[in-house]
Amino acid sequence: MENKRNMSFDVRAVELHSPYAWDYNWIMMTMDFMVKAEMNTLILHRNDYVDLIIYPGRYFGYDGEASDTIFDTYSQIFRKLYKYTPTRRSGPYQRRAFLKRVLVEAKRRSIDVYIQNKELFFPDIILEFYPELVQNGHICASHPFWQEFLQIKYRDFFREFPEISGIITAPATGESRVSIKSNRCQCSRCQSTKKEEWFDHILRAMYQPIHAAGKKLVVRDFVFDPEAHKEIAGVMAQLPEDVIISLKNTPHDYYPTFPNNSRIGQVGQHPQWVEFDAMGQYFGWGIAIADLTEDYRQRMEYAKAHGVEGIIIRTDWESLDGHTAFGTPNRINLYAGSMLAADLTIPDEQIYMHFLETEGWFPENRKGNERKEAMMWFRRIMGKTWEAVSHMLFIQGCVISDSSLMPVSYEHGFWLAEEKNSIKDWDISKRDVLLPEKKQLEVNLAEKELAVKQIAALKQAGSNPPEGLCKVKTTWLQERLHLFELYGGVYKTAVNCLLLSQYLTETKEDRETGYYDEKQRQWQSEMKALQKWEKTLRTLGEETDYTPHIIYTLLDPDRVSCLYHKLLEKAEQGGGK
Repeated sequence: MENKRNMSFDVRAVELHSPYAWDYNWIMMTMDFMVKAEMNTLILHRNDYVDLIIYPGRYFGYDGEASDTIFDTYSQIFRKLYKYTPTRRSGPYQRRAFLKRVLVEAKRRSIDVYIQNKELFFPDIILEFYPELVQNGHICASHPFWQEFLQIKYRDFFREFPEISGIITAPATGESRVSIKSNRCQCSRCQSTKKEEWFDHILRAMYQPIHAAGKKLVVRDFVFDPEAHKEIAGVMAQLPEDVIISLKNTPHDYYPTFPNNSRIGQVGQHPQWVEFDAMGQYFGWGIAIADLTEDYRQRMEYAKAHGVEGIIIRTDWESLDGHTAFGTPNRINLYAGSMLAADLTIPDEQIYMHFLETEGWFPENRKGNERKEAMMWFRRIMGKTWEAVSHMLFIQGCVISDSSLMPVSYEHGFWLAEEKNSIKDWDISKRDVLLPEKKQLEVNLAEKELAVKQIAALKQAGSNPPEGLCKVKTTWLQERLHLFELYGGVYKTAVNCLLLSQYLTETKEDRETGYYDEKQRQWQSEMKALQKWEKTLRTLGEETDYTPHIIYTLLDPDRVSCLYHKLLEKAEQGGGK
Protein backbone atom coordinates (compact mmCIF):
# COMPACT_ATOMS: atom_id res chain seq x y z
CA MET A 1 0.00 0.00 0.00
CA GLU A 2 2.85 2.37 0.89
CA ASN A 3 4.62 1.53 -2.38
CA LYS A 4 1.48 2.40 -4.34
CA ARG A 5 1.25 5.72 -2.51
CA ASN A 6 4.85 6.48 -3.45
CA MET A 7 3.91 5.98 -7.11
CA SER A 8 0.70 8.02 -7.02
CA PHE A 9 -0.13 11.72 -6.97
CA ASP A 10 -1.96 13.24 -4.01
CA VAL A 11 -4.05 15.56 -6.19
CA ARG A 12 -5.78 13.84 -9.13
CA ALA A 13 -7.92 16.38 -10.91
CA VAL A 14 -10.37 16.59 -13.79
CA GLU A 15 -10.72 19.96 -15.51
CA LEU A 16 -13.84 21.17 -17.33
CA HIS A 17 -12.85 24.05 -19.60
CA SER A 18 -15.82 24.58 -21.93
CA PRO A 19 -19.39 25.69 -21.06
CA TYR A 20 -19.77 22.23 -19.52
CA ALA A 21 -18.36 23.97 -16.42
CA TRP A 22 -21.82 25.57 -16.07
CA ASP A 23 -23.82 22.41 -16.92
CA TYR A 24 -25.12 20.84 -13.70
CA ASN A 25 -26.00 17.46 -15.18
CA TRP A 26 -22.66 17.25 -16.95
CA ILE A 27 -20.81 18.07 -13.75
CA MET A 28 -22.72 15.33 -11.90
CA MET A 29 -21.78 12.82 -14.61
CA THR A 30 -18.16 13.95 -14.43
CA MET A 31 -18.02 13.62 -10.65
CA ASP A 32 -19.55 10.15 -10.80
CA PHE A 33 -16.81 9.18 -13.26
CA MET A 34 -14.23 10.73 -10.94
CA VAL A 35 -15.36 8.66 -7.98
CA LYS A 36 -15.00 5.44 -9.98
CA ALA A 37 -11.63 6.61 -11.32
CA GLU A 38 -10.31 7.63 -7.88
CA MET A 39 -9.98 11.27 -8.91
CA ASN A 40 -10.36 13.69 -6.01
CA THR A 41 -10.36 17.24 -7.42
CA LEU A 42 -12.69 19.02 -9.86
CA ILE A 43 -11.57 22.17 -11.66
CA LEU A 44 -14.18 24.46 -13.23
CA HIS A 45 -12.31 26.60 -15.74
CA ARG A 46 -13.93 29.66 -17.31
CA ASN A 47 -12.17 33.00 -17.39
CA ASP A 48 -15.25 34.89 -16.20
CA TYR A 49 -16.50 32.30 -13.68
CA VAL A 50 -15.97 34.42 -10.58
CA ASP A 51 -17.22 37.60 -12.29
CA LEU A 52 -20.48 35.93 -13.28
CA ILE A 53 -21.24 34.76 -9.78
CA ILE A 54 -20.61 37.86 -7.63
CA TYR A 55 -21.35 41.55 -8.26
CA PRO A 56 -19.09 42.78 -6.35
CA GLY A 57 -21.41 44.87 -4.21
CA ARG A 58 -19.01 47.64 -3.26
CA TYR A 59 -18.98 49.00 -6.82
CA PHE A 60 -22.76 49.33 -6.80
CA GLY A 61 -22.85 51.28 -3.56
CA TYR A 62 -23.13 48.51 -0.97
CA ASP A 63 -21.86 49.76 2.39
CA GLY A 64 -22.58 46.75 4.60
CA GLU A 65 -20.21 44.33 6.31
CA ALA A 66 -17.77 42.22 4.35
CA SER A 67 -19.27 39.12 5.94
CA ASP A 68 -22.77 39.80 4.63
CA THR A 69 -24.30 37.41 2.11
CA ILE A 70 -25.05 38.09 -1.55
CA PHE A 71 -28.70 38.57 -0.57
CA ASP A 72 -27.80 41.28 1.95
CA THR A 73 -25.84 42.93 -0.84
CA TYR A 74 -28.62 42.59 -3.37
CA SER A 75 -31.20 44.04 -0.98
CA GLN A 76 -29.36 47.35 -1.06
CA ILE A 77 -28.17 47.58 -4.68
CA PHE A 78 -30.96 46.05 -6.78
CA ARG A 79 -32.11 49.42 -8.14
CA LYS A 80 -28.63 50.41 -9.26
CA LEU A 81 -28.10 46.98 -10.79
CA TYR A 82 -31.31 47.30 -12.76
CA LYS A 83 -30.38 50.79 -13.90
CA TYR A 84 -26.82 50.08 -15.04
CA THR A 85 -26.65 46.38 -15.86
CA PRO A 86 -30.13 44.81 -15.90
CA THR A 87 -29.03 41.51 -17.42
CA ARG A 88 -26.60 40.97 -14.50
CA ARG A 89 -29.16 41.85 -11.85
CA SER A 90 -30.35 38.33 -11.03
CA GLY A 91 -27.62 36.28 -12.70
CA PRO A 92 -25.07 36.15 -9.85
CA TYR A 93 -27.44 34.97 -7.13
CA GLN A 94 -28.96 32.35 -9.44
CA ARG A 95 -25.53 31.06 -10.39
CA ARG A 96 -24.67 31.11 -6.68
CA ALA A 97 -27.46 28.60 -6.08
CA PHE A 98 -26.12 26.43 -8.93
CA LEU A 99 -22.59 26.38 -7.54
CA LYS A 100 -23.79 25.79 -3.99
CA ARG A 101 -25.58 22.67 -5.19
CA VAL A 102 -22.48 21.49 -7.06
CA LEU A 103 -20.43 21.94 -3.90
CA VAL A 104 -22.91 19.92 -1.83
CA GLU A 105 -22.67 17.05 -4.31
CA ALA A 106 -18.88 17.34 -4.48
CA LYS A 107 -18.63 17.08 -0.70
CA ARG A 108 -20.76 13.93 -0.75
CA ARG A 109 -18.23 12.43 -3.15
CA SER A 110 -15.16 13.72 -1.21
CA ILE A 111 -14.16 15.90 -4.17
CA ASP A 112 -12.38 19.23 -3.76
CA VAL A 113 -13.44 22.02 -6.14
CA TYR A 114 -11.24 24.75 -7.59
CA ILE A 115 -12.18 27.63 -9.89
CA GLN A 116 -9.73 28.41 -12.69
CA ASN A 117 -9.43 31.59 -14.74
CA LYS A 118 -7.03 34.00 -16.43
CA GLU A 119 -6.80 37.33 -14.65
CA LEU A 120 -7.62 40.16 -15.10
CA PHE A 121 -11.34 39.75 -15.81
CA PHE A 122 -14.14 42.12 -14.82
CA PRO A 123 -17.75 43.07 -15.72
CA ASP A 124 -18.09 45.73 -18.43
CA ILE A 125 -19.92 48.17 -16.15
CA ILE A 126 -16.69 48.76 -14.18
CA LEU A 127 -15.35 50.83 -17.08
CA GLU A 128 -18.41 53.07 -16.97
CA PHE A 129 -18.12 53.55 -13.21
CA TYR A 130 -14.39 54.29 -13.49
CA PRO A 131 -13.74 55.97 -16.85
CA GLU A 132 -10.18 56.77 -15.82
CA LEU A 133 -9.39 53.07 -16.41
CA VAL A 134 -9.49 53.80 -20.14
CA GLN A 135 -6.70 55.93 -21.61
CA ASN A 136 -7.04 57.03 -25.24
CA GLY A 137 -9.34 54.13 -26.00
CA HIS A 138 -7.21 51.46 -24.28
CA ILE A 139 -7.76 49.82 -20.90
CA CYS A 140 -4.94 50.77 -18.57
CA ALA A 141 -3.40 47.57 -17.20
CA SER A 142 -1.25 49.30 -14.60
CA HIS A 143 -3.94 51.39 -12.88
CA PRO A 144 -3.84 50.79 -9.08
CA PHE A 145 -7.60 50.23 -9.11
CA TRP A 146 -7.14 46.67 -10.36
CA GLN A 147 -5.32 45.55 -7.23
CA GLU A 148 -8.15 46.85 -5.04
CA PHE A 149 -10.71 45.25 -7.37
CA LEU A 150 -9.07 41.82 -7.12
CA GLN A 151 -8.95 41.97 -3.32
CA ILE A 152 -12.63 42.84 -3.08
CA LYS A 153 -13.66 40.39 -5.75
CA TYR A 154 -12.03 37.41 -4.03
CA ARG A 155 -13.05 38.57 -0.56
CA ASP A 156 -16.68 38.57 -1.71
CA PHE A 157 -16.28 35.28 -3.55
CA PHE A 158 -14.96 33.32 -0.58
CA ARG A 159 -17.52 34.96 1.70
CA GLU A 160 -20.15 33.23 -0.46
CA PHE A 161 -18.25 30.02 -1.20
CA PRO A 162 -16.10 28.92 1.74
CA GLU A 163 -16.46 25.37 0.37
CA ILE A 164 -14.24 26.18 -2.64
CA SER A 165 -10.69 24.89 -2.13
CA GLY A 166 -8.92 27.61 -4.09
CA ILE A 167 -8.33 29.61 -7.23
CA ILE A 168 -6.13 28.63 -10.18
CA THR A 169 -5.02 31.52 -12.37
CA ALA A 170 -2.71 32.38 -15.27
CA PRO A 171 -1.70 36.05 -15.45
CA ALA A 172 0.93 35.81 -18.21
CA THR A 173 -0.91 34.56 -21.30
CA GLY A 174 -2.39 37.77 -22.67
CA GLU A 175 -5.72 35.91 -23.03
CA SER A 176 -7.45 37.79 -20.23
CA ARG A 177 -9.38 41.05 -20.61
CA VAL A 178 -6.50 43.06 -19.18
CA SER A 179 -2.87 41.97 -19.10
CA ILE A 180 0.51 43.60 -19.30
CA LYS A 181 1.33 40.94 -21.93
CA SER A 182 -1.23 42.34 -24.37
CA ASN A 183 -1.40 45.87 -23.01
CA ARG A 184 -1.96 48.60 -25.60
CA CYS A 185 -2.21 51.49 -23.16
CA GLN A 186 0.41 54.15 -23.86
CA CYS A 187 0.24 56.02 -20.56
CA SER A 188 3.56 56.73 -18.85
CA ARG A 189 2.80 54.35 -15.99
CA CYS A 190 2.11 51.43 -18.34
CA GLN A 191 5.19 52.19 -20.39
CA SER A 192 7.40 52.16 -17.32
CA THR A 193 5.83 49.11 -15.66
CA LYS A 194 7.89 45.93 -16.01
CA LYS A 195 5.95 42.77 -16.76
CA GLU A 196 7.42 41.05 -13.72
CA GLU A 197 6.27 43.91 -11.52
CA TRP A 198 2.72 43.71 -12.89
CA PHE A 199 2.53 39.94 -12.42
CA ASP A 200 3.72 40.32 -8.83
CA HIS A 201 1.16 43.02 -8.01
CA ILE A 202 -1.72 41.02 -9.49
CA LEU A 203 -0.81 37.76 -7.80
CA ARG A 204 -0.20 39.32 -4.40
CA ALA A 205 -3.49 41.20 -4.63
CA MET A 206 -5.20 37.86 -5.22
CA TYR A 207 -3.19 36.01 -2.59
CA GLN A 208 -4.22 38.30 0.27
CA PRO A 209 -7.99 37.52 0.34
CA ILE A 210 -7.52 33.91 -0.81
CA HIS A 211 -5.00 33.22 1.97
CA ALA A 212 -7.15 35.08 4.50
CA ALA A 213 -10.01 32.72 3.64
CA GLY A 214 -7.73 29.73 4.29
CA LYS A 215 -7.72 28.72 0.63
CA LYS A 216 -5.06 27.91 -1.95
CA LEU A 217 -3.78 30.10 -4.77
CA VAL A 218 -2.50 28.06 -7.70
CA VAL A 219 -0.46 29.95 -10.32
CA ARG A 220 0.02 28.57 -13.82
CA ASP A 221 3.10 29.22 -15.94
CA PHE A 222 1.00 29.08 -19.12
CA VAL A 223 3.02 31.24 -21.53
CA PHE A 224 3.85 31.28 -25.25
CA ASP A 225 7.60 31.86 -25.42
CA PRO A 226 10.80 31.39 -23.36
CA GLU A 227 11.01 35.11 -22.56
CA ALA A 228 7.58 35.06 -20.90
CA HIS A 229 8.62 31.83 -19.17
CA LYS A 230 11.49 33.67 -17.53
CA GLU A 231 9.34 36.68 -16.65
CA ILE A 232 6.70 34.70 -14.78
CA ALA A 233 9.20 32.21 -13.32
CA GLY A 234 11.04 34.93 -11.44
CA VAL A 235 7.80 36.21 -9.95
CA MET A 236 6.62 32.72 -8.98
CA ALA A 237 9.85 32.06 -7.13
CA GLN A 238 9.19 35.04 -4.83
CA LEU A 239 5.59 34.15 -3.97
CA PRO A 240 4.78 32.68 -0.53
CA GLU A 241 5.71 29.01 -0.39
CA ASP A 242 2.13 27.84 0.10
CA VAL A 243 1.30 29.06 -3.43
CA ILE A 244 1.03 26.02 -5.71
CA ILE A 245 2.70 26.15 -9.14
CA SER A 246 0.82 24.45 -11.98
CA LEU A 247 2.69 23.65 -15.19
CA LYS A 248 1.65 22.15 -18.50
CA ASN A 249 3.48 18.90 -19.13
CA THR A 250 5.02 20.46 -22.24
CA PRO A 251 6.13 24.09 -22.66
CA HIS A 252 3.84 26.61 -24.38
CA ASP A 253 0.79 24.36 -24.86
CA TYR A 254 -0.49 20.79 -25.11
CA TYR A 255 1.83 19.63 -27.91
CA PRO A 256 2.77 15.96 -27.31
CA THR A 257 5.69 16.27 -29.76
CA PHE A 258 7.37 18.88 -27.53
CA PRO A 259 9.88 18.01 -24.79
CA ASN A 260 8.99 17.93 -21.11
CA ASN A 261 8.39 21.35 -19.59
CA SER A 262 11.81 22.35 -18.25
CA ARG A 263 10.17 24.26 -15.38
CA ILE A 264 8.98 21.01 -13.79
CA GLY A 265 11.10 20.54 -10.69
CA GLN A 266 12.43 24.11 -10.85
CA VAL A 267 9.93 25.93 -8.64
CA GLY A 268 11.79 26.09 -5.34
CA GLN A 269 9.79 24.92 -2.33
CA HIS A 270 6.40 25.42 -3.96
CA PRO A 271 4.10 22.42 -4.41
CA GLN A 272 3.74 21.46 -8.09
CA TRP A 273 0.90 20.24 -10.24
CA VAL A 274 1.22 19.21 -13.89
CA GLU A 275 -1.50 19.55 -16.53
CA PHE A 276 -2.49 17.17 -19.37
CA ASP A 277 -5.02 17.33 -22.19
CA ALA A 278 -7.21 14.29 -22.96
CA MET A 279 -9.51 15.70 -25.66
CA GLY A 280 -6.79 16.63 -28.12
CA GLN A 281 -6.82 20.36 -28.85
CA TYR A 282 -3.64 19.93 -30.88
CA PHE A 283 -3.86 16.23 -31.68
CA GLY A 284 -7.10 15.78 -33.57
CA TRP A 285 -9.99 16.29 -31.10
CA GLY A 286 -10.54 12.51 -30.94
CA ILE A 287 -11.54 12.48 -34.61
CA ALA A 288 -7.92 11.73 -35.28
CA ILE A 289 -7.78 9.11 -32.54
CA ALA A 290 -4.83 9.68 -30.21
CA ASP A 291 -4.34 7.26 -27.33
CA LEU A 292 -1.69 8.90 -25.12
CA THR A 293 -1.30 6.10 -22.57
CA GLU A 294 2.42 5.65 -23.26
CA ASP A 295 3.05 9.41 -23.42
CA TYR A 296 1.17 9.97 -20.16
CA ARG A 297 3.18 7.27 -18.42
CA GLN A 298 6.54 8.67 -19.48
CA ARG A 299 5.63 12.25 -18.63
CA MET A 300 4.03 11.36 -15.28
CA GLU A 301 7.13 9.35 -14.36
CA TYR A 302 9.20 12.43 -15.18
CA ALA A 303 6.85 14.58 -13.09
CA LYS A 304 7.01 12.18 -10.15
CA ALA A 305 10.79 12.11 -10.29
CA HIS A 306 10.78 15.92 -10.13
CA GLY A 307 8.62 16.24 -7.03
CA VAL A 308 5.18 16.84 -8.57
CA GLU A 309 2.24 16.29 -6.20
CA GLY A 310 -0.76 16.78 -8.48
CA ILE A 311 -1.98 15.77 -11.94
CA ILE A 312 -4.73 17.56 -13.90
CA ILE A 313 -6.53 15.94 -16.85
CA ARG A 314 -8.43 18.39 -19.08
CA THR A 315 -11.49 16.92 -20.80
CA ASP A 316 -12.47 19.76 -23.17
CA TRP A 317 -11.44 23.15 -24.51
CA GLU A 318 -12.93 26.62 -24.08
CA SER A 319 -13.09 27.33 -27.84
CA LEU A 320 -14.93 24.15 -28.82
CA ASP A 321 -18.38 24.17 -27.28
CA GLY A 322 -20.22 20.88 -26.94
CA HIS A 323 -17.20 18.65 -27.47
CA THR A 324 -15.32 16.53 -24.95
CA ALA A 325 -12.98 13.57 -24.59
CA PHE A 326 -15.94 11.73 -23.04
CA GLY A 327 -17.55 11.54 -26.52
CA THR A 328 -14.70 10.14 -28.65
CA PRO A 329 -12.24 7.22 -28.59
CA ASN A 330 -9.91 9.62 -26.76
CA ARG A 331 -11.98 8.71 -23.72
CA ILE A 332 -9.24 6.14 -23.20
CA ASN A 333 -7.01 9.06 -22.14
CA LEU A 334 -9.30 9.78 -19.19
CA TYR A 335 -8.89 6.20 -18.03
CA ALA A 336 -5.14 6.11 -18.64
CA GLY A 337 -4.60 9.49 -16.99
CA SER A 338 -6.65 8.71 -13.90
CA MET A 339 -5.29 5.20 -13.42
CA LEU A 340 -1.66 6.23 -13.88
CA ALA A 341 -2.14 9.18 -11.53
CA ALA A 342 -3.38 6.72 -8.90
CA ASP A 343 -0.62 4.15 -9.55
CA LEU A 344 2.23 4.70 -12.02
CA THR A 345 3.16 1.02 -11.86
CA ILE A 346 -0.15 -0.19 -13.29
CA PRO A 347 0.37 -2.25 -16.50
CA ASP A 348 -1.06 -1.04 -19.80
CA GLU A 349 -3.07 -4.26 -20.11
CA GLN A 350 -4.90 -3.47 -16.89
CA ILE A 351 -5.78 0.02 -18.16
CA TYR A 352 -7.24 -1.31 -21.42
CA MET A 353 -9.08 -4.15 -19.72
CA HIS A 354 -10.62 -1.79 -17.18
CA PHE A 355 -11.69 0.57 -19.97
CA LEU A 356 -13.39 -2.20 -21.95
CA GLU A 357 -15.11 -3.67 -18.90
CA THR A 358 -16.33 -0.32 -17.58
CA GLU A 359 -17.46 0.99 -20.96
CA GLY A 360 -19.51 -2.14 -21.75
CA TRP A 361 -17.42 -3.57 -24.60
CA PHE A 362 -17.74 -7.17 -23.36
CA PRO A 363 -20.93 -9.22 -23.72
CA GLU A 364 -21.77 -10.84 -20.39
CA ASN A 365 -21.13 -14.39 -21.59
CA ARG A 366 -17.51 -13.84 -22.64
CA LYS A 367 -14.87 -15.79 -20.71
CA GLY A 368 -11.46 -14.69 -19.50
CA ASN A 369 -9.43 -15.90 -22.47
CA GLU A 370 -11.82 -14.31 -24.95
CA ARG A 371 -11.70 -11.05 -23.04
CA LYS A 372 -7.92 -11.04 -22.97
CA GLU A 373 -7.71 -11.71 -26.71
CA ALA A 374 -10.20 -8.91 -27.36
CA MET A 375 -8.28 -6.54 -25.08
CA MET A 376 -5.03 -7.25 -26.91
CA TRP A 377 -6.72 -6.53 -30.27
CA PHE A 378 -8.06 -3.23 -28.92
CA ARG A 379 -4.69 -2.32 -27.43
CA ARG A 380 -2.82 -3.06 -30.68
CA ILE A 381 -5.05 -0.59 -32.52
CA MET A 382 -5.31 2.16 -29.92
CA GLY A 383 -1.66 1.93 -28.92
CA LYS A 384 -0.57 2.90 -32.43
CA THR A 385 -2.93 5.82 -32.97
CA TRP A 386 -0.77 8.57 -31.47
CA GLU A 387 2.20 7.64 -33.66
CA ALA A 388 0.01 8.06 -36.75
CA VAL A 389 -1.35 11.40 -35.52
CA SER A 390 2.15 12.64 -34.73
CA HIS A 391 3.08 12.12 -38.40
CA MET A 392 -0.22 13.50 -39.69
CA LEU A 393 -0.78 16.77 -37.79
CA PHE A 394 2.87 17.65 -37.20
CA ILE A 395 5.96 18.02 -39.39
CA GLN A 396 8.79 16.30 -37.54
CA GLY A 397 7.22 17.61 -34.35
CA CYS A 398 6.42 21.11 -35.67
CA VAL A 399 2.81 22.21 -35.18
CA ILE A 400 1.30 22.79 -38.66
CA SER A 401 -2.29 23.14 -37.48
CA ASP A 402 -4.54 25.74 -35.93
CA SER A 403 -5.59 23.64 -32.93
CA SER A 404 -5.98 20.61 -35.24
CA LEU A 405 -7.64 22.62 -38.03
CA MET A 406 -5.79 22.95 -41.32
CA PRO A 407 -4.30 26.34 -42.17
CA VAL A 408 -6.33 28.64 -44.44
CA SER A 409 -3.38 30.10 -46.35
CA TYR A 410 0.33 29.72 -46.98
CA GLU A 411 1.16 32.56 -44.60
CA HIS A 412 -1.15 31.18 -41.94
CA GLY A 413 0.40 27.71 -42.06
CA PHE A 414 4.00 28.82 -41.64
CA TRP A 415 3.07 31.45 -39.07
CA LEU A 416 1.55 28.64 -37.00
CA ALA A 417 4.56 26.37 -37.42
CA GLU A 418 7.40 28.89 -37.14
CA GLU A 419 6.03 31.67 -34.94
CA LYS A 420 2.89 31.04 -32.90
CA ASN A 421 3.52 27.37 -32.08
CA SER A 422 7.23 27.15 -32.80
CA ILE A 423 9.01 24.13 -31.37
CA LYS A 424 12.37 25.75 -32.17
CA ASP A 425 12.04 27.91 -29.06
CA TRP A 426 12.13 24.76 -26.93
CA ASP A 427 14.05 22.23 -29.08
CA ILE A 428 16.94 23.70 -31.07
CA SER A 429 17.37 20.46 -33.03
CA LYS A 430 14.17 21.37 -34.93
CA ARG A 431 15.48 24.67 -36.31
CA ASP A 432 15.99 23.38 -39.88
CA VAL A 433 12.92 21.14 -40.21
CA LEU A 434 10.97 23.61 -42.37
CA LEU A 435 13.78 24.89 -44.56
CA PRO A 436 12.75 24.96 -48.26
CA GLU A 437 15.45 22.49 -49.27
CA LYS A 438 15.28 19.18 -51.10
CA LYS A 439 16.55 17.11 -48.18
CA GLN A 440 14.01 18.46 -45.70
CA LEU A 441 11.18 18.48 -48.24
CA GLU A 442 11.57 14.80 -49.05
CA VAL A 443 11.66 13.84 -45.38
CA ASN A 444 8.53 15.88 -44.70
CA LEU A 445 6.59 14.54 -47.69
CA ALA A 446 7.56 10.99 -46.74
CA GLU A 447 6.27 11.58 -43.21
CA LYS A 448 2.81 12.51 -44.57
CA GLU A 449 2.80 9.41 -46.76
CA LEU A 450 3.71 7.31 -43.75
CA ALA A 451 0.84 8.84 -41.75
CA VAL A 452 -1.86 7.84 -44.25
CA LYS A 453 -0.40 4.33 -44.51
CA GLN A 454 -0.41 3.96 -40.72
CA ILE A 455 -4.02 5.15 -40.49
CA ALA A 456 -5.06 2.79 -43.30
CA ALA A 457 -3.40 -0.10 -41.44
CA LEU A 458 -5.32 0.82 -38.28
CA LYS A 459 -8.57 0.89 -40.23
CA GLN A 460 -7.79 -2.51 -41.73
CA ALA A 461 -7.01 -3.96 -38.31
CA GLY A 462 -10.27 -2.57 -37.00
CA SER A 463 -12.27 -4.29 -39.73
CA ASN A 464 -11.63 -7.72 -38.20
CA PRO A 465 -12.68 -7.53 -34.55
CA PRO A 466 -12.55 -10.63 -32.34
CA GLU A 467 -15.69 -12.44 -31.26
CA GLY A 468 -15.28 -11.32 -27.67
CA LEU A 469 -16.42 -7.71 -28.16
CA CYS A 470 -19.86 -6.14 -28.42
CA LYS A 471 -20.76 -5.53 -32.07
CA VAL A 472 -22.25 -2.09 -31.38
CA LYS A 473 -18.93 -0.97 -29.90
CA THR A 474 -16.74 -2.40 -32.66
CA THR A 475 -19.01 -0.91 -35.34
CA TRP A 476 -18.65 2.47 -33.66
CA LEU A 477 -14.86 2.10 -33.59
CA GLN A 478 -14.82 1.15 -37.28
CA GLU A 479 -16.81 4.30 -38.07
CA ARG A 480 -14.34 6.39 -36.06
CA LEU A 481 -11.41 4.82 -37.91
CA HIS A 482 -13.09 5.63 -41.23
CA LEU A 483 -13.41 9.28 -40.22
CA PHE A 484 -9.80 9.22 -39.00
CA GLU A 485 -8.77 8.05 -42.47
CA LEU A 486 -10.77 10.84 -44.17
CA TYR A 487 -9.25 13.45 -41.91
CA GLY A 488 -5.76 12.04 -42.43
CA GLY A 489 -6.17 12.00 -46.21
CA VAL A 490 -7.28 15.60 -46.55
CA TYR A 491 -4.68 16.77 -44.05
CA LYS A 492 -1.87 15.01 -45.87
CA THR A 493 -2.90 16.70 -49.11
CA ALA A 494 -3.17 20.13 -47.51
CA VAL A 495 0.26 19.89 -45.88
CA ASN A 496 1.85 18.58 -49.08
CA CYS A 497 0.43 21.57 -50.96
CA LEU A 498 1.88 23.92 -48.35
CA LEU A 499 5.30 22.26 -48.34
CA LEU A 500 5.55 22.17 -52.13
CA SER A 501 4.37 25.77 -52.39
CA GLN A 502 7.09 26.78 -49.96
CA TYR A 503 9.79 24.95 -51.89
CA LEU A 504 8.72 26.29 -55.28
CA THR A 505 8.54 29.90 -54.13
CA GLU A 506 11.28 30.16 -51.52
CA THR A 507 14.04 27.65 -52.21
CA LYS A 508 17.50 29.01 -52.86
CA GLU A 509 18.54 25.76 -54.54
CA ASP A 510 19.07 25.54 -58.30
CA ARG A 511 15.71 25.84 -60.06
CA GLU A 512 17.06 24.81 -63.46
CA THR A 513 16.94 21.15 -62.54
CA GLY A 514 14.73 18.19 -63.20
CA TYR A 515 13.97 18.01 -59.47
CA TYR A 516 12.43 21.48 -59.42
CA ASP A 517 10.29 20.63 -62.46
CA GLU A 518 9.23 17.38 -60.79
CA LYS A 519 8.09 19.27 -57.69
CA GLN A 520 6.10 21.67 -59.85
CA ARG A 521 4.25 18.73 -61.38
CA GLN A 522 3.73 17.20 -57.94
CA TRP A 523 2.33 20.51 -56.65
CA GLN A 524 -0.16 20.60 -59.53
CA SER A 525 -1.20 17.03 -58.76
CA GLU A 526 -1.61 17.74 -55.03
CA MET A 527 -3.63 20.88 -55.77
CA LYS A 528 -6.00 18.84 -57.96
CA ALA A 529 -6.30 16.35 -55.11
CA LEU A 530 -7.11 19.20 -52.71
CA GLN A 531 -9.85 20.37 -55.07
CA LYS A 532 -11.21 16.83 -55.13
CA TRP A 533 -11.17 16.70 -51.34
CA GLU A 534 -13.30 19.83 -51.23
CA LYS A 535 -15.98 18.08 -53.28
CA THR A 536 -15.71 14.90 -51.20
CA LEU A 537 -16.16 16.80 -47.95
CA ARG A 538 -19.06 18.81 -49.34
CA THR A 539 -20.82 15.55 -50.18
CA LEU A 540 -19.96 14.21 -46.73
CA GLY A 541 -21.64 17.19 -45.11
CA GLU A 542 -24.75 16.90 -47.26
CA GLU A 543 -25.27 13.13 -47.05
CA THR A 544 -24.16 12.13 -43.54
CA ASP A 545 -25.06 13.00 -39.95
CA TYR A 546 -22.16 11.95 -37.75
CA THR A 547 -21.81 12.91 -34.11
CA PRO A 548 -20.21 14.81 -32.58
CA HIS A 549 -20.96 17.74 -34.85
CA ILE A 550 -17.39 19.01 -34.71
CA ILE A 551 -16.47 16.29 -37.23
CA TYR A 552 -17.80 18.73 -39.81
CA THR A 553 -15.70 21.53 -38.30
CA LEU A 554 -12.51 19.59 -38.93
CA LEU A 555 -13.73 18.34 -42.32
CA ASP A 556 -15.01 21.69 -43.58
CA PRO A 557 -15.02 22.00 -47.40
CA ASP A 558 -15.07 25.79 -47.19
CA ARG A 559 -11.82 25.74 -45.24
CA VAL A 560 -10.28 23.48 -47.89
CA SER A 561 -11.56 25.79 -50.62
CA CYS A 562 -10.00 28.82 -48.92
CA LEU A 563 -6.60 27.15 -48.67
CA TYR A 564 -6.79 26.01 -52.30
CA HIS A 565 -7.56 29.49 -53.65
CA LYS A 566 -5.00 31.20 -51.40
CA LEU A 567 -2.30 28.83 -52.63
CA LEU A 568 -3.31 29.51 -56.22
CA GLU A 569 -3.02 33.24 -55.57
CA LYS A 570 0.41 32.70 -54.05
CA ALA A 571 1.52 30.78 -57.13
CA GLU A 572 0.19 33.47 -59.46
CA GLN A 573 2.14 36.14 -57.58
CA GLY A 574 5.32 34.46 -58.77
CA GLY A 575 8.44 33.32 -57.04
CA GLY A 576 8.84 30.15 -59.05
CA LYS A 577 10.85 29.69 -62.22
